[in-house]
Amino acid sequence: MGYFEEYDLDSRFKSVLSSWNPVRGYYHVVLDWDQRRAISVSTPGEKDDEFVFEALEELVDDLPDDVVHIKVSEDFHLLSSSTAVEDDNTMIPFYPSPTDFPPRLPTVRRDQLTEIDRLGVQTDHTVYELGPGQPPKHVVFKYYLNEGNIAMFWHEINCTLRIPAHPNIVPFDRLVVDSATPGSPEKVVGFTTPFVAGGTILDNVSRIFKLDHLKQLTTTIDYLNLQLGIVHGDICLWNLLIDVETDQLKIFDFNMGAKLGWEGDEAHQGVYGYDEDRNDVKLAIFTLYELITRDLSFREENYPHELDAAVVLAMPAWEPHPDVRLEEGVEVAEYRRVLEEWVAKRKEVDAGFGSYEQAPESIDWPSLPEFPVVEFVGSMTKRQSQMRQEMIKRGEPFMKWQRPPTRRLPLPEGQRLLATGEIIRDGPKEG
Repeated sequence: MGYFEEYDLDSRFKSVLSSWNPVRGYYHVVLDWDQRRAISVSTPGEKDDEFVFEALEELVDDLPDDVVHIKVSEDFHLLSSSTAVEDDNTMIPFYPSPTDFPPRLPTVRRDQLTEIDRLGVQTDHTVYELGPGQPPKHVVFKYYLNEGNIAMFWHEINCTLRIPAHPNIVPFDRLVVDSATPGSPEKVVGFTTPFVAGGTILDNVSRIFKLDHLKQLTTTIDYLNLQLGIVHGDICLWNLLIDVETDQLKIFDFNMGAKLGWEGDEAHQGVYGYDEDRNDVKLAIFTLYELITRDLSFREENYPHELDAAVVLAMPAWEPHPDVRLEEGVEVAEYRRVLEEWVAKRKEVDAGFGSYEQAPESIDWPSLPEFPVVEFVGSMTKRQSQMRQEMIKRGEPFMKWQRPPTRRLPLPEGQRLLATGEIIRDGPKEG
């Protein structure tokens, strides 16, 4: 099931708290993105994240679903576990209402999505039914279950749904809505975009990358930057696809996006603010270099502000990787010529273009709604999340996300895993 079959520990686990108290001693609270659960780990003395993640890798897939706290030994043996409510460190984040978005947007309920594959952290390949006689629609479902992604999600989804239809941009599909309990108000927990088969350009090295694909990339970046005032902010091989049916290059994933020249969401750590070090022209230079050479070392070893496009442009030759397939009869020098002419042109244009408000079709959207007043540790306050243990004690409903680990998949024939984490059994087919 994809992403979590082979992974770096830092890709599956995220430490959200390290602390000490007289009862637990030293402990960490960790999010497991695969199972979509939070679990706290008491350790023998003060330990770093690496120790905790290695212990969890050994144990977490075999823990009962209701375990919220474990104590481990120096050699990763499970010493004890707890299902007690007071040991639950799960936080339930704020989710906006469908009325916070433009009216008449199409929606799909989370329990109408069936999981097909896990593509990454909080990103799944799912399907939903369109109607009798129609094949199910394959989509990518993006969502969040932690408070740290609330503002980024808000800006990403609002940006994505406002980008006009374009042949080289993966479009918005539907809002994903759900209720904590049947009959309670619906909330927006994620959104979908069409699934494009064939893998990213990074994944599918055997696919021919044509000179026209490069031109599609540069013209699409121009459209985003200069027509809409939007910066993608993460142009790279793993955010580019080629649609096998149309032979069109497609850009996706705007979670690192920005409004050109905008300082960002001041109320939420400057989210979606423009960062010159992530400008799309510079990153496109590295992307073509990486595509041709398969040398990813510059991005792997440097932060964005340390990347200097002049270094790769000054190289006398970009040695093609033996597995890379370029258009027949087109030399690397021609790819570089097209790229460098575009870079020079953009340098002139960008000198007088510094704000999304200058874009002729600039897109904008409202600020993240105010967080509600909720009860938290005995007082009423505006907060972006609540403690699940307190909600349970008060009898308040909450959104559930936990699902089986990748190791237990695929499910037996006749069973499906919904995007809610629930396993359902399909009845026998008629006829």
